[in-house]
Amino acid sequence: MRKPIVLLTALLFFAAAGARAQKLESQPGYVPIEELGLFPADKLSVEINIDGPLLRMVAEATKREDPGFSAVLAGLKSIKVQVFPLKGVDADVIKTRIGRSAHWLEDRGWVSMLKVRDQGEETYIYLKQAGDRIDGLTLLSFNPKDEAVVINIVGRIDPAQIGRIGQSLNLPQLKKLPATRKPE
Repeated sequence: MRKPIVLLTALLFFAAAGARAQKLESQPGYVPIEELGLFPADKLSVEINIDGPLLRMVAEATKREDPGFSAVLAGLKSIKVQVFPLKGVDADVIKTRIGRSAHWLEDRGWVSMLKVRDQGEETYIYLKQAGDRIDGLTLLSFNPKDEAVVINIVGRIDPAQIGRIGQSLNLPQLKKLPATRKPE
C-alpha cells in the first residue's frame, strides 16, 4: 500500500515540475541560459535558481520587514544566476560566447539598456519589454581577470527596484544597474 502512494506522490511532483518548467519557458522574459552554452555547468562557482513557490515564500516572509522588497519579488517568476571563474581557462572563448549571447538576445527582441566596455571588462544589460511593461532582464558580464556572469530575471520588473534584488542576493553586477533610468 505504501509503495503506490510514494510512486503517485513522485509522479505528481514530476508532473508539477514539468508543468512549471513549461510555464516558465513560455514567459516573455525567460532566457534558456543552459542552451546558450556560455559556461560548463560543472565549473560554475555560483549557481542560483529561484522560482515559483520559493519566490512567493520569500516574498511572503519579507512582507512585514520589507514590504517594498516583498512587492518586487511578488512580481517575479524566476531568478537565475551563473558565475564562472576565468582562472585557468581561455577567457577569449568565454568573451566570444558572451558576445554571441548578446546578439542572440537582440535577435529575439531584447532591448539593450546598458553596454559597458572598459579595460577588457564588458557588461551588457537587456530588457524584454511589452509596451511600457518590463517582463525580463538579462545581464551578461565579463571580467577577464576574475569571472563571467549571466543573470536572468523573469517577471514584472520595476527597474528602480532591481538594485534591491542585487543587494539581497549579494550580486554586485545588479547593484551597478542605473536605478533611475527608464528604458526608452
